[in-house]
Amino acid sequence: MSIIPPVIVVMEKACRNAAKGLVRDFGELEKLQISKKDKNDFVSSADLKASETISYNLNKDRPDFLQIEEESYTEKDLEKLEGDDPVFIFDPLDGTKNFIHGNGYFSISIGLMHRKEIIAGATYNPILNEFFWAHKGSGSWINNQRLRVSNRDKFEGSVFATGIQIKHADILDRCVSQVSHMLKKASIRIMGSAALDLAHVASGKFDGFWVSRLNIWDITAGIILIKEAGGVCLNIEGKEFNPLKDEVLVASSAAISNQLLKNLQIFT
Repeated sequence: MSIIPPVIVVMEKACRNAAKGLVRDFGELEKLQISKKDKNDFVSSADLKASETISYNLNKDRPDFLQIEEESYTEKDLEKLEGDDPVFIFDPLDGTKNFIHGNGYFSISIGLMHRKEIIAGATYNPILNEFFWAHKGSGSWINNQRLRVSNRDKFEGSVFATGIQIKHADILDRCVSQVSHMLKKASIRIMGSAALDLAHVASGKFDGFWVSRLNIWDITAGIILIKEAGGVCLNIEGKEFNPLKDEVLVASSAAISNQLLKNLQIFT
């Protein structure tokens, strides 16, 4: 068991406190207030309450750190990453549509960036009480167990996860074509929470994950989870993924990354 870095303790406290309200609301879905943010994109009162709880806890324990979060985000927030202050980046409820449909595949995710580098991350599945965390140089963990990415090096028998966002109509055909092609090669899952999908790549439950145009709060924690578990996070050209610039994230073990990239690049 690794010594848990203090900032991970802060993240875990924020996750677990926010999860109390989410779990309560998950059991009383008929009382939720739900509004539409974008095409096929919704926000619930549960998201907003969880966001307030996380922000309060992070600010209480690390008042000198800045914050970027989904529910109050503006493009001006990215300027926070240009300075020397550490920045928490969080999604209070990743998998909102799953949540409001009574599907327990959702999570809370918090990442930490400093000088544009991801240095820590945590993703919490409150339904299964799975707390995934990683810190630069400390490895990747779920609760008290060390995580390692899958060692499979062939598509046969592999399981990959992805996501398709209807709101991005200009790339929808490409994303569907990628899934259709990959279904002929391996098993594909579209689960609805990218943060959890990435955590499951880190744990070896998925052999890889790819997606286009996710927001920074969806992927920050997952990226360091995978890297600290021995995996790679690349862009569609096969270079290291830059969460501030790149559109397509391809995450997997190094053993299968080249095969995954080659099959996805057919449709770029």
